[in-house]
Amino acid sequence: MTEHRAVLSLGSNLGDRVATLDAAVRALDAIDGIRVLERSSTWESPSWHPDGEGLSPDYANIVVIVGTVLAADDLLDALHAIEDALGRVREERYGSRTIDIDIVAIGQLAHASDDLIVPHPRAHERQFVLQPWLELEPRASLPGHGPIAELAEYADGDAWRLA
Repeated sequence: MTEHRAVLSLGSNLGDRVATLDAAVRALDAIDGIRVLERSSTWESPSWHPDGEGLSPDYANIVVIVGTVLAADDLLDALHAIEDALGRVREERYGSRTIDIDIVAIGQLAHASDDLIVPHPRAHERQFVLQPWLELEPRASLPGHGPIAELAEYADGDAWRLA
């Protein structure tokens, strides 16, 4: 099977956020068909809610680059299993969460199913994705949107390095 390089965005705004991110990275690396290749520093960003910013605690965010032989939907299933194991509750679309793991990109793959769109349809406008990814791969491009360094210059929101 061919291994693809995938960019994952992880965020947490409940409990011990950094410990939860660490646990998620360990869980990723333990799954057959996924190898953690790189991990960004931890960044912080304000929560967002359609009723107004600041309605929930700030997020701790990281980007992880993995090598995977899993198909896109199988990768998503694996990520959902990690979220479930780490206490993720899906009650409110923009609600607080112990962990959120999004697939940002899988190589140059364009994929759309009922549960998944790759590249992530809003990654190009999210500083909490672009800044940690830029730290790892300053010359990377988001398929369909261009160089992440340029995208980060114009994306909305704030993100600042925690550690």
